Amino acid sequence: MSSVLGEPVAVRQSRYVARAARAARAAGVGLVTVAVFLLSTWLLLDSSACRKASGYGCLGVALLWTYAAPLLDFLFSWAALRIVQVRPAWLTALLGVGIDWYVAWSTHTSEWTSVGALFVQLALYVALFALAAWATQSSRPLWPRAVVALALVLLMPIGSFAASRAARSSQESELAAARVSLLGPNLPAGYYLNGVGTTGSTPGSTPTFYYRLTPDSLRRGANTMDELHQEIQVIVGPVQPGFTPPSHCTAVTGDSPTPSPACTQVAPGVWRSSNYQYVTYFTRVGGAVAVIEATTPPVSDAVLRELAATMRVRTPSYFSGG
Repeated sequence: MSSVLGEPVAVRQSRYVARAARAARAAGVGLVTVAVFLLSTWLLLDSSACRKASGYGCLGVALLWTYAAPLLDFLFSWAALRIVQVRPAWLTALLGVGIDWYVAWSTHTSEWTSVGALFVQLALYVALFALAAWATQSSRPLWPRAVVALALVLLMPIGSFAASRAARSSQESELAAARVSLLGPNLPAGYYLNGVGTTGSTPGSTPTFYYRLTPDSLRRGANTMDELHQEIQVIVGPVQPGFTPPSHCTAVTGDSPTPSPACTQVAPGVWRSSNYQYVTYFTRVGGAVAVIEATTPPVSDAVLRELAATMRVRTPSYFSGG
């Protein structure tokens, strides 16, 4: 009687052991696969053929490799899973490689620029191949696997949101550390802020803060000179000795001397200078001056004057979209 009662427990335990062994073999294949991928990537990028490649050079080779690597990883892991008796090998390999690249892309852990990211990628391959082996087993029920699949699908929007928040937080930290006032205008209708950044954050260098005002029609990027001329360039720096309007209007200088043209005052603290179609407005706010530059046409001079007149100190979130 006791043997009859004990038999289902023994069978159940044996089944669990077999599943665990199957997942462990698949995890080992995942570890070997990612090790081969890293080694082959290093050998390729360090090769003379890559360095001497024509066209885009080694960057072009690396770009092609990112597309070829998933297919090669799939073929390698498929063969390895067959060798270690994990069936169906093709489906397990497809899920293991596919889910790993999907998760890595969604969560931005596929970058190899740090040791931490490298260990994360190794752990992902091991864990996700074990998960793939569990998902392809023939036992029931199916609902736990459906829950895992749904969670993976949700990683895409969650990862995108997290990456967006991280980028915004990083940009706001950079702007908060800028050694110059963050001058910004009232944003005109039909424009958005683009290319926000800072320079000269180290002591002894001239700090600057810059950005562009880009028409909404160019959200996918400017591809021609005519489209580039529709953008408005803004650079902000501390007031320098050479800025003595209206006689001299050089506001932000670099290491080499620049021409210092005269300018005309058009409002309190606002000056205008022009050279053919190229128009520049200067707005001084406290110890900083904003230089607004554009080509007119296509940019309206009235728009530039409105931008110059509404310049004031803004918070970092104003420029990050927060």
